[in-house]
Amino acid sequence: MSQPVHIWFEEGQEDGEVVRRLVCEGVVGPGAPRLDLWWRIPGIASLPVPPVLDSLLGGPLLWAAMSNQDIVVHGPVSAGGLYNLNQLVEVRQRFSPERYPRAIELRADSIVEVARDANEPSKAIAALSGGLDSTFTVVRHGLGLAGEATIPIAAIVMVHGFDASLDRMDQFDAMRRRAEPTIKLLDVPFHVVRTNSRLDWRTWPQSAIPLTASALSHFGHLAPIALVSAGAPYGIPRFSIGHPTLIESLASGDWFRVVTDGTGFGRVDKVEMLAPFRDVLAAIKVCWAGDDPGKNCGMCEKCVMTRLNFLAAGIRDAPCYETPLNPEMIARLAMPSMTPARDLFRMCWNEIEARKCRGPEIDLLRKRLSRVPPDVVIEGRKKIARWLPRPVKQLIKRALA
Repeated sequence: MSQPVHIWFEEGQEDGEVVRRLVCEGVVGPGAPRLDLWWRIPGIASLPVPPVLDSLLGGPLLWAAMSNQDIVVHGPVSAGGLYNLNQLVEVRQRFSPERYPRAIELRADSIVEVARDANEPSKAIAALSGGLDSTFTVVRHGLGLAGEATIPIAAIVMVHGFDASLDRMDQFDAMRRRAEPTIKLLDVPFHVVRTNSRLDWRTWPQSAIPLTASALSHFGHLAPIALVSAGAPYGIPRFSIGHPTLIESLASGDWFRVVTDGTGFGRVDKVEMLAPFRDVLAAIKVCWAGDDPGKNCGMCEKCVMTRLNFLAAGIRDAPCYETPLNPEMIARLAMPSMTPARDLFRMCWNEIEARKCRGPEIDLLRKRLSRVPPDVVIEGRKKIARWLPRPVKQLIKRALA
């Protein structure tokens, strides 16, 4: 068995800004033998020290599990956080044993009881990336559109170090400027957290919400909830790949609780809710393929699929794109294998069909997807792929192209 990773917490100031670190010693694998995970909060000179380290541990937990290393935390952890995080890695290991060979153990020198003020309002620190999912969540709760299920937002946080690399300040600044109409609409405090905590990209996207919660937790003194957005809705058979709500809630501790919002909504549902807010729709940024970080290229797979989400919501030419939708975009949409074809079914076509949409783009899409067989369980597809002869696989690939 590998040696454990030992983790310490440090806090200081650099250039008048709060900087917090997890110092990880005894690391096996990338970055060995020591990794420093840090979070820098621009414009903030001081913050209350977190009473427990629960929310900062989700990221290192997963990459340590990939290296088959237990974790020893030399600092305070809540009893609930310790239990949840150990459960989180057990669940991940069960669903992805090829990625996490063993359910590692998280131990702590100090297990403490923490309690929020009984009179504290149930507010949230919300994450905003500028994409459709996070925009839906912050607008839904920031404007009280969830009815009695609304969680008032105490502050919004954008994280630099996930979608934009730390050496691309220009890219992050473009993303932040694009999100300004949404931030202005909600009229709540806005903060940026810069972090290198996404050190081991092999754990992504399973580490996405634990790492997002770790960034939000620096403002946990303002609210007890980390409000993050869901990606795929309930019913999508990719349970072990992404970040389903029931698993990500295990990133919660006794001091700061993770709430994943929007899993009951498809992407078209989200566009429909945002339709009255044209400036917000125009600010949505979904593209990762274009050259300009402040714009959607309009032509990549993610852009075309999002255009189809808008089309199903009755908006043919989405305001977040500079060019209109046309059938050529559907014709050029890459489907090199069964996986992207099934994603197109799950994230676009099912909602288009349910709304009985019509038009040349819909006819072309129906024709292209007519070759795709009904959905199957992921593990079953993997088993089938293993025994299919190579010529058959090639035939399927050519049919989907």
